[in-house]
Amino acid sequence: MKNKFLLISATFLCAFNVNAQDIKATEVRVTEQFIPAIPEASKLNEQATFSDTIKVDKTQKYAISQHSLKADYKTRPLKAAKVKAETIPKLYGSKVSIGFGDNWNTRATIAHNSSRSKTLNYGLLLNHFSNKYKLPLNYTVSGLYPHISNSSYLAQNSKNNMHLYAKKIKGDYIFLANIDYDRRTAVWFPEDINEILKNYRNRFAYTKFSISAISKENTSNKMIRNATFFLSDLNEMSENQIHLSTNLSKTINGFPINLEIELNDYLNYNNSDSRFESADVKSLHFSPSTSITKFGLDFNLGLALLYFTDDTPFEIFPQIKITKELVKDVLLVYGGIRHSQQRHTIKSLSDENPYIHSYGTNQSILGASSNGYLLQDLRTTDTDELYVAMRNVLGKDEVFNGGIACGRVVNFAHFVRNYSPNYNRFSIGYEDVWQLHINANYDKKINNIISLNANADYYNWDKEVYHKPNFTCKLSAPINLRDKIKVAPSLSYMSMRFSMQEFNGVNHVPLPSPDNGVSELPAQFHFNLGLQYNYSKILSAYLQLNNLTNSKKELFSGYQEIGFNGVFGLSYAF
Repeated sequence: MKNKFLLISATFLCAFNVNAQDIKATEVRVTEQFIPAIPEASKLNEQATFSDTIKVDKTQKYAISQHSLKADYKTRPLKAAKVKAETIPKLYGSKVSIGFGDNWNTRATIAHNSSRSKTLNYGLLLNHFSNKYKLPLNYTVSGLYPHISNSSYLAQNSKNNMHLYAKKIKGDYIFLANIDYDRRTAVWFPEDINEILKNYRNRFAYTKFSISAISKENTSNKMIRNATFFLSDLNEMSENQIHLSTNLSKTINGFPINLEIELNDYLNYNNSDSRFESADVKSLHFSPSTSITKFGLDFNLGLALLYFTDDTPFEIFPQIKITKELVKDVLLVYGGIRHSQQRHTIKSLSDENPYIHSYGTNQSILGASSNGYLLQDLRTTDTDELYVAMRNVLGKDEVFNGGIACGRVVNFAHFVRNYSPNYNRFSIGYEDVWQLHINANYDKKINNIISLNANADYYNWDKEVYHKPNFTCKLSAPINLRDKIKVAPSLSYMSMRFSMQEFNGVNHVPLPSPDNGVSELPAQFHFNLGLQYNYSKILSAYLQLNNLTNSKKELFSGYQEIGFNGVFGLSYAF
């Protein structure tokens, strides 16, 4: 009890002796809002990596130690090595190819080229082709030759040409010289006819000599880019052409100016022995042009000025070409307006139709009456058209080209069948027409073995024209088996054509023909197959099979094509 009393008394005494702390009020002002945030957790990498910083010293020290070998053999010192250039593949300068087939089909080729040279190259190429075959006698021949009792008639064709060239590189120019000879013979006659064979033969022998100079420099100081001169002769001066052309170029005030000048002199029946009066027509072609780039388009602007000394009217026509590359190296589109011309000659006509009238050349002529003589009407075809075209790279080794053109053609040339008492020949006719032309070409390399090429042309005219197809197409798929075996199948199609029949001369025979002399020539479809086997670089063999569909339709009125035919040949290079 006593102890409790002492403890209480001590507590009160301490309370009176301890002073309390005096804490004043404090004002806290918050200047920005507090946003609580939890730091983003990151996981510790539990897979430790080891990095070896130790570097291996790969340096080696060498010391030369001399020892004498006790041997009687003495080594021969080695000569210094010489570095040689890579071996150039061997070229075979000459090649001979000979082939034979049915229907007396013979073919031959001889080619020779000079060896490699930096300054001079020359060569020679000779080609020969001929055949002879029988065809059924049709109403055409029976009407012209009623005395013939045979049931067939013969067709003979031959074509021989030679090309001799030389190329000389000297200084700033390249000089080219060429000599061409082309001889084509077409004979179509009844088997038992009693007349001289050569009187039924159309023979065209053509010779051309040309020289050219081409500038190697592409600087603005060189005005003359190239110049060409040639002289030609058909059938012993029955037709000549003298040609001179040049291309001039100069940059004036930053604009490239190009000028094409062409002079021609066309001479017909220039032989002093000719019974026909000599004809002389001269022409001048003058075409300036320039190129500019505006609005992301490339413009080529020019004029075509054409003058002839005959009745051909003087013409000035603009030449405009606009080009745009929509996708670089993939899609190119171009178009504009353009003018083109073609002067028709006996040479150009005979290349297209070997059965044209050839009076006034070196042909023998049956019949003494001058009424049977017909001279070809040689004019100039002018084409003015609006066109647009494109080139599209569809993929690797796959290209499409196509275009459409529409315009006016003055003196459109076609062939009209012309009868005389002794001949079935053709003359050239002319019409002024509106023409639509659509063209498409597709090339694709499918793989290292096979490729594909397709080409098609469609024409539409506002008038009826003769011996001209509206549609042609060709499809080929060459196959190359390691350059050892090559196969070349091809398909071709030509649509139907109209034929116009006229009569000329005395005592002409009326022949059956519907629609006032207008008849139809049927469409033609051909399948050809070529095979080539290369035994070595020197020796090879080939087999060419033509017209596997055995089509025997008319190419021209009264002239039927050969059916199935083949040629086998060998080629040797040395």
